[in-house]
Amino acid sequence: MKKILLELFILGTLGMAQSNYEVYVKSGVKISQSEVDKDSKEITNLVNKEIIERYVPEGKKISKKLYQEYIKKSSTELLENIPKRQKQAAKEYFDKTSKIIENNFLNVIDNLTILISEISFLEKNKAKVRLVSNSKDIDDFDTDEILDEAFEKANISYKEMDNIEKMSKAKLDNFYKYLDEKFKEKLNDLDYVETYSEIEVKKINGKWELEYDFNTSLNEIMNGFNTNDD
Repeated sequence: MKKILLELFILGTLGMAQSNYEVYVKSGVKISQSEVDKDSKEITNLVNKEIIERYVPEGKKISKKLYQEYIKKSSTELLENIPKRQKQAAKEYFDKTSKIIENNFLNVIDNLTILISEISFLEKNKAKVRLVSNSKDIDDFDTDEILDEAFEKANISYKEMDNIEKMSKAKLDNFYKYLDEKFKEKLNDLDYVETYSEIEVKKINGKWELEYDFNTSLNEIMNGFNTNDD
């Protein structure tokens, strides 16, 4: 994935760890330590409320909806080319297989975390917040390979799949069981990857606010988390 090109700025000596994130003040910015502490807490509350607590459930909802729409479209297209005698059996196969895949991938999404990793005061009333997302690296995840392994373990050949309507329920149930086990095993073995994004906040009339509205900020974060900062 692409790297985020972060703006470089000179940092002063007020860097310190606070609540698991770093706080910095740009060199030359006149702000007291007590103001840094107070403003950092206010910024944290703002970002947690307006970004993190809203992004995570919304992101899960959108991911599930997009997946379900994709599966529905794909299944419809595939069923169009299947003989009438096989349509019901094939539909059941697509439905059960896609549900197994959905449940396993949504479990990965459920375990995604987004946290503040850094707050940098660029000016007395302007700061940049760096967010870090920690999730399983599924970029190179091979679903076809897992399907092949499940077929092999269930002792099902592709020739048998050409006559799926004749296959025994017991044999297919074994396949679904192995498929679910394989997905869990492969996803569990994946490494976690950190991705980063940045937003800016400003103090207006004594109150810290996001520089953009929520939807604009969310789009920037989504775009940022599609890249990787090594």
